[in-house]
Amino acid sequence: MTTIQVNKVYNHLTNSNRKITLEVGGTRSGKTYNILLWIILHYCQHNENKIITICRKTFPALRGTVMRDFIEILKNMDLYDDEKHNKSNHEYKLDSNLIEFISLDQSQKVRGRKRDLLFCNEMNELDREAFQQLAFRTTGKIIGDLNPSDEYHWIWERLEPRDDVEIYNTTYLDNPFIDDSIRSEIELLKDTDENYWRIYGLG
Repeated sequence: MTTIQVNKVYNHLTNSNRKITLEVGGTRSGKTYNILLWIILHYCQHNENKIITICRKTFPALRGTVMRDFIEILKNMDLYDDEKHNKSNHEYKLDSNLIEFISLDQSQKVRGRKRDLLFCNEMNELDREAFQQLAFRTTGKIIGDLNPSDEYHWIWERLEPRDDVEIYNTTYLDNPFIDDSIRSEIELLKDTDENYWRIYGLG
């Protein structure tokens, strides 16, 4: 089995005791990957018979990013079992826990059954109404990750002031596993695009 290494995003979630945790930061900081690791290695190992929803705005984006990373992690850890993967419904049964992948263009699922844990990938893509409907049906923790590309957004207006929300900032410098070529590409933004550097470099 491949050795799995985690960064501080994983530790944020392990130590979190608030309803909502937002992982905000630049590109390649390991936000999404470490949230998935935490769901697989921590949450599912300490819970039984839970429903976990992982969502993104559109299904092509969901399938090409967070869903692909999830399956990759399972395969790297020799945990993947094709019989537990319902590809038609985009669900995976991990031990007794059910992990479902939904996009927000599937309104029947957004307003459908309740869940125990919610992970909103690229949460700034979601409108407030979609998030609210998901939150109404989430009995446990909510996790969101995002690049802070929008100065004015309902997340900052509605969630940041809440006492049950904690926000962590990370950058590519917090990801010790980043490829050198990717690090160099990010750092080129310092001299080529100040706004991109502020968002995707500095988070």
